[in-house]
Amino acid sequence: MTANPAEFHSTPNVPRPSAASPAETRRLVAYSKPILKMFPPTSEHAAKVTMLTVYALMIIAIVFIILREFGVFS
Repeated sequence: MTANPAEFHSTPNVPRPSAASPAETRRLVAYSKPILKMFPPTSEHAAKVTMLTVYALMIIAIVFIILREFGVFS
């Protein structure tokens, strides 16, 4: 037996989707929730500033390690 992907496999007590009749003029639109911001803009700005600060400190540390390896700070 081969499975047909176009065939619906129904579950008991669950109605099967039916195609809209040609006389029906309404379009079915998927329900979507509004996109809510998780944090206020000031919090997002603070997070960006913090991450940029962390990246800057990482770069400074890497440059310091490289200079120390070449004997600049002996």
